[in-house]
Formats: sequence, C-alpha cells, structure tokens
Amino acid sequence: ANKNEIDPLKLTLEQLNSLKTQHEDEINELNKQLESLYNAKNRFINARNILDDISKYNEGDTLLVPLTSSLYVPGTILNPSKVMVELGTGYYCEKDIPSGKDLIDRKVTLVNTSIESIEGVGNQKQKNLETIGQIMQYKISMIQANK
Repeated sequence: ANKNEIDPLKLTLEQLNSLKTQHEDEINELNKQLESLYNAKNRFINARNILDDISKYNEGDTLLVPLTSSLYVPGTILNPSKVMVELGTGYYCEKDIPSGKDLIDRKVTLVNTSIESIEGVGNQKQKNLETIGQIMQYKISMIQANK
C-alpha cells in the first residue's frame, strides 16, 4: 500500500465525516467542471454546424452574427469560403471552411479527453464516498452494539 494512503478503518467518525464532506465537495466541483466542458462541447458542435450552413450563403448576403450567446449584430458575407475563428480568449484568425472545421474537431477531441478524465476521477471519488459511508455505518453499528 502507498504510505500516503489513509486506512479509513483507523479514522474516528469525526475524521470520516470530514473526509466524506471533502469528497462531496470535490465531486460537486468535478460536476461543475463537467457541466462547463459539456457546454463548451455543445458550442463547438453548434459552431461546426454553422460552418456547414455558411457555404449556402453568397457574397453580399446579410445575416446575424453572434457577439455573445444573447447579442447578435447584422453582418454581411464578404467571402463565403473564409471564416473568422477564435483560437483562444480574444485571439482570432481567418481560415477557410475545411481548416475551421478541423480546428473545431481538434477542440472537441480535446474537450472529450478532458471529460473522460474528469469522469474517471469523479467515478473514483464516488466509489470512495460510498466506501466512507459504509465504514461510517459499520462504526456507528459497532458503537450501538457496545452500548
């Protein structure tokens, strides 16, 4: 066994309860991170679908351009084969449609990898939480049996 590992059977009920609360907080934080990642993934998928649709437009056509999720401004298509893509927070560049799709696909792959990693950690934390609960129940039943 790893020397940094704690044997939960040797902990007091108070220590177990503290460990339980810590795990619950960590699971809640992981769930918030997952929600954020799923939202990002959905935005990327939506952006990729828009790239499929944009090829139907012609030069000079007007459309609404999203500045935020709730604010749209009118825009004019200058070149239907080129798009502005966000590389990172506040950094944009012009790309052709296939390159834009490729960038989005890479971002979706990266988000999926993060989702899988966080889900793995979350599942382990959930198993640990269940084990802590079982040990607490065992210790409580032993205390009651000794009364």
